[in-house]
Amino acid sequence: MKQKRTTKRESPGTYLKRLVRQPPAGFYRRGVLHIQGGGVVEVEGCKGVLLYDESRICLDMGGWQVSLYGDELTLCGVGGRMLTLKGRIFRTEFSYEG
Repeated sequence: MKQKRTTKRESPGTYLKRLVRQPPAGFYRRGVLHIQGGGVVEVEGCKGVLLYDESRICLDMGGWQVSLYGDELTLCGVGGRMLTLKGRIFRTEFSYEG
């Protein structure tokens, strides 16, 4: 005779605590790209600029690289952990350095 599997349900209080808990360590240190219309890219968490000219920029995002290709690319702002790039972007490539 087969036995029914019983699943243990968590209490509503435990569920709510799990739902609003803090994210894992290092969650906010991950790199983020904000690609906006009009040719503006904001990059958070960039570790460094590997290559830069007016048609290509390669960024080290800590474990992976982002390459942006286009025309008239200019770095407009580099401050803190935010980098702002403007220009006409035609292509984006991602590569993992794992």
